[in-house]
Amino acid sequence: MSRNVINQMEQYLSPESLDLIQKAGALAAEKRLGIYLVGGVVRDVLLGQANSDLDLVVEGNAVGLAESLAGEVGGRLVVHRRFGTAKIRTENLTIDLAMARAETYARPGALPSVRPGLIQDDLARRDFTVNAMALRLDPTNFGKLVDPFDGQQDLESKLIRILHDRSFIDDATRMLRAVRYEQRFAFW
Repeated sequence: MSRNVINQMEQYLSPESLDLIQKAGALAAEKRLGIYLVGGVVRDVLLGQANSDLDLVVEGNAVGLAESLAGEVGGRLVVHRRFGTAKIRTENLTIDLAMARAETYARPGALPSVRPGLIQDDLARRDFTVNAMALRLDPTNFGKLVDPFDGQQDLESKLIRILHDRSFIDDATRMLRAVRYEQRFAFW
């Protein structure tokens, strides 16, 4: 069952952050692109904690959307076309936009090979279930939780769970992040 968490977003995101992601959602809808707030900010909003780390995933041309958004909000834009990513800096905020992608690893510890994907692909490549959730930003579904790996249930159970058996092989630093999260959130 999908849940809408707009009330938590309004409580734990700054008004400026909310305004920026609503503008991003409206622009993406005009361009017929899927757009999502992802990662730690989603986890923290669900935990009832403030977070100003705005990471957006775009199903489609993230760089083109970032160019339009930077123009609308008067932000400085840094683009990394090779990776399909962009960063916008306003006076008080930084927002990262990335193309939704799937990835594979040729061998343990290697840099991933990436290809365009959908939000489900992008969430599946993340480290833990509690970081593999997204919030829709399109005006029609603003704040609707996308949680294909039951990360919300793991948050409630205070559980750090990897997404797949190769997770630590693909990226060994995930072990350190697991310990850091366990300590930060008093998980077990």
